[in-house]
Formats: sequence, structure tokens, C-alpha cells
Amino acid sequence: MIKEKKICDYITRGTIEANLNFSKEKKSYFSLVKFEHKVDLEDAYSFKDFISFVHAYTNFSPILKQEKDSFVLFLKEVKIHKAKAVISRLSRICKNEFNIDLKNIGITLSSTNDTYKTLMDRIDKYFVMSKLSSSNKIFYGTVDFDYYDTMDPSKILQNIFNKSSYINLNNLYKGISIQETARVLGFNKEIIQAKIKPDKISFYKKEKFTFIQHDLIPDIIKADILKIDEKRFLIVLGNLEFLKSSPVERSNTRIEPNKNIHAILTKINKKLAEGHIASISENSISLKVSPEQLKTIAQEDMSYKKLYIKFLLANDKNFLSTIKIKAYIFNIIENNIILNISPTAAEKAKIRDYIFMQQKELLVTLKQELK
Repeated sequence: MIKEKKICDYITRGTIEANLNFSKEKKSYFSLVKFEHKVDLEDAYSFKDFISFVHAYTNFSPILKQEKDSFVLFLKEVKIHKAKAVISRLSRICKNEFNIDLKNIGITLSSTNDTYKTLMDRIDKYFVMSKLSSSNKIFYGTVDFDYYDTMDPSKILQNIFNKSSYINLNNLYKGISIQETARVLGFNKEIIQAKIKPDKISFYKKEKFTFIQHDLIPDIIKADILKIDEKRFLIVLGNLEFLKSSPVERSNTRIEPNKNIHAILTKINKKLAEGHIASISENSISLKVSPEQLKTIAQEDMSYKKLYIKFLLANDKNFLSTIKIKAYIFNIIENNIILNISPTAAEKAKIRDYIFMQQKELLVTLKQELK
């Protein structure tokens, strides 16, 4: 048993060091994920199916067994923002499809200065923090940014902007992502001054805030747009707020239908609610319903119960297809039921075509708006 543990340790260390060396040589990166899952060998086939699914879902990323009931997972060429979104969704799917809770999740981004020890110390720190959390939260960070550190966030941001002055600004126009890379020219007392592109100025003038991403910062930052200098193409951002989740983290394109799409939510053959689709992506649907229907649903514990949502979807030739998809209630926000959906390949293709068709129409409108 001791021999097998030593062999496992050497395999883990050799694999991680090989990935670190590769990322340094190629000037690339990877996110490392550590999670806990207690394996029941009496149900070995379910565990095999679970591992197979995780491996395929994460683009065949390596999975290594560690001490006790923990595993580490590599996400190559995946920055920490996307890593958190991928793992959050993976965790929900594993609960829905396999009734498996991925517990005590820690995530970190590799650094060019990392050694095996520094990387593992960092991921272990977030893993332990998640274990100590009563709410089963995902804890994450980078070598440059530790949100849970006692250090002043302003000083952390100043150090990060000194290292890399480029940020990504993100907004949504009816579901279409408006994104650009801007350069930070100055940062003082949580006020950011950045250089933006001239063609986006008219759009920013209509927005009250924007979302900021930085490769070395794990959280999305929401910032108010305080001022725009049209002559010098500058934007001034303030009132910075670190968010744990935002529309920016959506892994799939989401659009708001230009016409009402009536939908019915059922459990077995019993209708639970009906309304219209407020937004749709390949993996989720927001269904807007009446407050009365929400009261009925709230009386039952619908968490992770298998439901179906049924609606008609048009294609570019205006033909309507009936779509009936397996769904799970993820959240309820105001009068919207947020559903995770599991479409078949054919259903996903129809949704993808519909989104693409809607995007083309919205882009025409957006271009007119930007002019």
C-alpha cells in the first residue's frame, strides 16, 4: 500500500512538473482544479462513467488521483475566469446526471515563476478554504491576486496593472457581447483611466457601467462609467465592485428572442408553469412566468428535479420545430425561472441555428446604434 502511494505521488509530481515546464517553454498557462469525491467501489461502473464524463467535458484534460478522496484536474489554455465557469457548470451537471456532489473545490492559475511546491501550496490553500466553508463555495486565486488576503485591494490592483496594463471591457447588447481590450493609463484611489477604441464611444455613452476582466485577477470587476473623453478616447471607471459571478462568465452565447416564444414547463406529464422565454443559450433558458405560478413552484422542493420544457423554435425559413428538452431548475430570480437544459445533439443544433439567426438581426441593429 505504501509503495502504491509513493508511485501515485511520483506520477502526480512528474505530470504537474511536466505541465509547468511545457507552459514556461511555450509561454502558455493552465488552470489547476482540486476537488473531493468519495469513491464508492461497490458502484465502480458509476464512478467510471463519472470520470469518463468529466474527462470528455473538460476537453480530455488529465485527471490525477491525490491523497484520500481528492483529485486534481488540468484545464490547459484556460484562464481562471473561464475555469471557474466551466467547473461551476460541471458541478451542476454531475449533480443532475450522476447525483454526485463535487465538494471542496479550489482553482488556481499557473504562473511562469511557479515550482511544483508553490503551485501545490496555492491550490491546497484554496482546497482547504473550501473544505472549511459551510456553504460549499468554490475558492480560487492567482499568484498575484488573493481575494481573501488582508492586503488592500487597491495595492493589489496597482501591482497587477504595473505588471500588465491591459484589461478587457465587457457589456451585453440584448445578449450580444460587446467586448474590447483597453489599456490602463492610470490607477489612483480605485479610479481607472483607460484608452478605448473610437468606434465604441457611442456605446459606452449609453451605458452606466461595464465589466472588467484581467488575466491575473480571478474575479470579474463591475465598474461605473464616470466619464468619457471623446477627443482623447479615454474612459474613466470607478466604484469598483468584485463579483463572484456575472453575465461575462456565461460559457455560451445567450440571446433575447425578438418575438415571444411560449414555453411550458412540465414534470412527467403535469404542467408546472408556462410563460415566455426571456433568454436562451445552448445550455440554459430563462423562463418568465407569473408570480402566482412561482408561488406554486416554491411550495415544492424542485432543486435538481428532472423536468421538461417544451416550445416551438423557428428557423431561417420560418419553419417551426417542436423542442422538448430535459431541464433542471438552477435558480429563480424575480419572475424568471433559470433552467439548466440538456438538449440532444439535434436539439442543440436547432438552438444554435436560432441563436445565430437572431445574432445576425441584432448585429444589424447594433451597427446602426454604434453609428
